[in-house]
Amino acid sequence: MTGNARRPNTLHFVIFEEEGAWIAMCLERYIGTQGRTKEEAIDGLKIVYRAELDGSLARTGEPFGGIPKAPDKFWEMHESDDSSILRGHICDDGLGAGMGDRLEIAA
Repeated sequence: MTGNARRPNTLHFVIFEEEGAWIAMCLERYIGTQGRTKEEAIDGLKIVYRAELDGSLARTGEPFGGIPKAPDKFWEMHESDDSSILRGHICDDGLGAGMGDRLEIAA
Protein backbone atom coordinates (compact mmCIF):
# COMPACT_ATOMS: atom_id res chain seq x y z
CA MET A 1 0.00 0.00 0.00
CA THR A 2 1.08 3.52 -0.57
CA GLY A 3 0.60 6.73 1.36
CA ASN A 4 -2.10 6.57 4.02
CA ALA A 5 -3.97 3.69 2.36
CA ARG A 6 -4.90 0.90 4.71
CA ARG A 7 -6.82 -2.34 4.68
CA PRO A 8 -10.49 -2.50 5.58
CA ASN A 9 -11.39 -3.38 9.16
CA THR A 10 -14.29 -5.55 10.29
CA LEU A 11 -15.65 -6.07 13.81
CA HIS A 12 -18.48 -8.42 14.74
CA PHE A 13 -21.11 -7.27 17.22
CA VAL A 14 -24.17 -8.22 19.22
CA ILE A 15 -27.17 -6.01 19.94
CA PHE A 16 -29.48 -6.87 22.82
CA GLU A 17 -31.95 -5.30 25.21
CA GLU A 18 -31.01 -5.04 28.88
CA GLU A 19 -32.80 -3.16 31.65
CA GLY A 20 -34.76 -0.99 29.24
CA ALA A 21 -31.80 -0.01 27.05
CA TRP A 22 -30.44 -1.43 23.81
CA ILE A 23 -26.75 -2.35 23.97
CA ALA A 24 -24.48 -2.73 20.93
CA MET A 25 -21.13 -4.38 21.68
CA CYS A 26 -18.28 -5.30 19.36
CA LEU A 27 -16.46 -8.56 20.01
CA GLU A 28 -12.92 -8.34 18.64
CA ARG A 29 -12.48 -5.02 20.45
CA TYR A 30 -14.24 -3.83 23.61
CA ILE A 31 -16.19 -1.06 21.88
CA GLY A 32 -19.85 -0.48 22.57
CA THR A 33 -22.71 1.90 23.02
CA GLN A 34 -26.31 1.98 24.12
CA GLY A 35 -29.52 3.71 23.18
CA ARG A 36 -33.15 3.98 24.15
CA THR A 37 -34.03 2.13 20.96
CA LYS A 38 -32.33 -0.47 18.80
CA GLU A 39 -31.88 2.16 16.09
CA GLU A 40 -30.13 4.54 18.53
CA ALA A 41 -27.77 1.74 19.57
CA ILE A 42 -26.98 0.98 15.92
CA ASP A 43 -26.39 4.65 15.08
CA GLY A 44 -24.20 4.99 18.17
CA LEU A 45 -22.16 1.96 17.18
CA LYS A 46 -21.36 3.53 13.82
CA ILE A 47 -20.17 6.69 15.57
CA VAL A 48 -18.09 4.96 18.25
CA TYR A 49 -16.58 2.57 15.67
CA ARG A 50 -15.29 5.50 13.65
CA ALA A 51 -14.14 7.47 16.70
CA GLU A 52 -12.24 4.50 18.15
CA LEU A 53 -10.73 3.61 14.78
CA ASP A 54 -9.51 7.15 14.14
CA GLY A 55 -8.36 7.61 17.74
CA SER A 56 -6.41 4.36 17.82
CA LEU A 57 -4.74 5.14 14.51
CA ALA A 58 -3.63 8.50 15.91
CA ARG A 59 -2.42 6.97 19.20
CA THR A 60 -0.83 3.72 18.06
CA GLY A 61 -0.71 3.74 14.27
CA GLU A 62 -2.77 0.52 14.30
CA PRO A 63 -6.53 0.13 13.73
CA PHE A 64 -8.07 -0.36 17.19
CA GLY A 65 -4.57 -0.67 18.66
CA GLY A 66 -4.55 -0.96 22.42
CA ILE A 67 -8.25 -1.83 22.70
CA PRO A 68 -8.78 -5.30 24.22
CA LYS A 69 -11.34 -7.84 23.07
CA ALA A 70 -14.77 -7.82 24.65
CA PRO A 71 -15.41 -9.97 27.73
CA ASP A 72 -16.37 -13.59 27.13
CA LYS A 73 -20.03 -13.00 27.98
CA PHE A 74 -20.50 -11.07 24.72
CA TRP A 75 -18.78 -13.79 22.67
CA GLU A 76 -21.08 -16.32 24.32
CA MET A 77 -24.10 -14.19 23.38
CA HIS A 78 -22.91 -14.17 19.79
CA GLU A 79 -22.58 -17.95 19.74
CA SER A 80 -25.89 -18.61 21.52
CA ASP A 81 -29.10 -19.51 19.74
CA ASP A 82 -31.01 -16.73 21.53
CA SER A 83 -33.16 -15.19 18.79
CA SER A 84 -33.59 -11.93 20.75
CA ILE A 85 -29.91 -11.11 20.16
CA LEU A 86 -29.05 -9.43 16.87
CA ARG A 87 -25.69 -10.27 15.34
CA GLY A 88 -23.73 -8.65 12.58
CA HIS A 89 -20.58 -6.86 11.60
CA ILE A 90 -19.46 -3.31 11.04
CA CYS A 91 -16.67 -2.44 8.65
CA ASP A 92 -15.05 0.31 6.67
CA ASP A 93 -13.50 0.30 3.24
CA GLY A 94 -10.04 1.30 4.42
CA LEU A 95 -10.27 4.80 2.97
CA GLY A 96 -10.61 6.57 6.32
CA ALA A 97 -12.55 9.67 7.34
CA GLY A 98 -15.83 7.75 7.57
CA MET A 99 -15.90 6.92 3.89
CA GLY A 100 -17.63 3.65 3.19
CA ASP A 101 -18.49 2.70 6.79
CA ARG A 102 -21.22 0.09 6.71
CA LEU A 103 -23.03 -2.05 9.22
CA GLU A 104 -24.74 -5.32 8.41
CA ILE A 105 -27.03 -7.18 10.77
CA ALA A 106 -27.58 -10.91 10.41
CA ALA A 107 -31.17 -12.12 10.63
